[in-house]
Amino acid sequence: MTRRLRGRGLNIFEGTGGYGARRRGPGPFTLAVTALVVLALVGAGGWVLYQRLNPDNSVPLMVLGVDGPVAGAVITGPDGETATTGEEGTASLSFVAPASLTVAAPGYQDAVFNVQIVPEGGDLGLQLEPLVLKGRVTDPQGNGIAEAAVHTGERETTTDELGSFELIAAVPGTVEVSKPAWETAEAEWDGSSSRLVVPMEPFIVKGVRVYAATAHSSEDFSRLLEMIEGTVINTLVFDTKDESGAVLYDSQVPDAQAAGAVSNTYDVEAVLAAARERGLYTITRIVTFQDGNWVPANPDHAAIDTSTGEIWENNRGLTWMDPTDRDAWEYPLALAVEACRLGFDEVQFDYVRFPSDGDVGVIGYDQAVDEEVRVATVAAFLAEARERLHAEGCPVSADVFAIVLSVNDDQGIGQRVEELSAAVDALSPMIYPSHYSPGWLGFDDPNDHPSEVVDQALDYGMPRMQGAMLRPWLQAFFYDAGQIAQEIARAEQDGLGWILWNATSAYEANWLPRE
Repeated sequence: MTRRLRGRGLNIFEGTGGYGARRRGPGPFTLAVTALVVLALVGAGGWVLYQRLNPDNSVPLMVLGVDGPVAGAVITGPDGETATTGEEGTASLSFVAPASLTVAAPGYQDAVFNVQIVPEGGDLGLQLEPLVLKGRVTDPQGNGIAEAAVHTGERETTTDELGSFELIAAVPGTVEVSKPAWETAEAEWDGSSSRLVVPMEPFIVKGVRVYAATAHSSEDFSRLLEMIEGTVINTLVFDTKDESGAVLYDSQVPDAQAAGAVSNTYDVEAVLAAARERGLYTITRIVTFQDGNWVPANPDHAAIDTSTGEIWENNRGLTWMDPTDRDAWEYPLALAVEACRLGFDEVQFDYVRFPSDGDVGVIGYDQAVDEEVRVATVAAFLAEARERLHAEGCPVSADVFAIVLSVNDDQGIGQRVEELSAAVDALSPMIYPSHYSPGWLGFDDPNDHPSEVVDQALDYGMPRMQGAMLRPWLQAFFYDAGQIAQEIARAEQDGLGWILWNATSAYEANWLPRE
């Protein structure tokens, strides 16, 4: 059954096969189908154009965005019928042109398209304009935080050196910002064009170092865990490679096994499980370039005594890797990656420097060194460590001599605040008043003045920091509870975290601030 519609000089028929047309009256005419699927009637009366539809009036559509086809876009036709694009960004909708289509898709501005003609042999493309989220991530002082990951929906980017970011085709909703060693931050975005500022708070470490023998003894370790219960302590620091070069757990790193370095002093998995059960953050401390096991087994990567041609030894008989030999870096980096995969939350490098004790004037390295080479070498190692460990999910910190906070040179060891703090997530100067020489700050015995010594180091060091958090090691030996409290109070005055150092974990309960 067909229905006849009358046009100017035409009989137009609607039927199951679509529309047809017939010219009324005498005179020749030509019937042609163009590339636009338009029926053209050419005769004495001139051109008459008429849209011809396929049998179900269905038009193939493709919605396009910044990355190509857009999935999940909702297209609404003039009669209210809707279609949603699939993974390839395509959908079909029945309508007769000319017609208005509206399109809505996550991450894009709603759009209206006035369709005049429909192409044949391909999809009708509908290009959307993206929503753009611009903003800045800041620290508590309002300074921009670089290298923070920002994401909303499936979109993700990283802040620049000023803490600024831009997300194109961003989905309104919760914006999440994360960075190693910082608390994850969230902010709500309504899709407006106004600039979004997301403040972040650093993760404030308040920790104690756990001696390997303490970690080995279930009784001693349990006693330590009981002692910190109800205190502000939220972090434990475990050695996994010590000053002698011993690897203190059952490492599967081939170089550690080949060098006979594995001592398997304590059960890493057991202590990490106990810490995790109590919600404690865990850091592993790795002694980096000083090594009495791997270096003798790999003399080609050692610092050499040029007066003898043998491996150089410091005044305690310990050997050192050549920090300028990048092949030597692979061993501590492999241990660090393994520790991260075992479940430590953070990796901290100690002895990440050039040698300082003994006749350092006779040491030979793979390349000639001066202050700039030393600093660049240490910073490059830490930057490489951060790249590898961030990929594993671990922040990176480094221990430095406290004196480098108070002077402008590298003290001959390659540690300078500006460069090193730009290469790590946290920098931990070892501010131990007992290590300062008589006369420091005018004191006959600096050890008697914990607050003043810590104060001077922080005041000089903090303005020089380049992105990393300052998190000092504080002296927890030769001191009573009152002196330790002075150190902690001075660090917390600047909103800093801290870690207490005691070589054998011989802490007293009254040294640890209560919650």
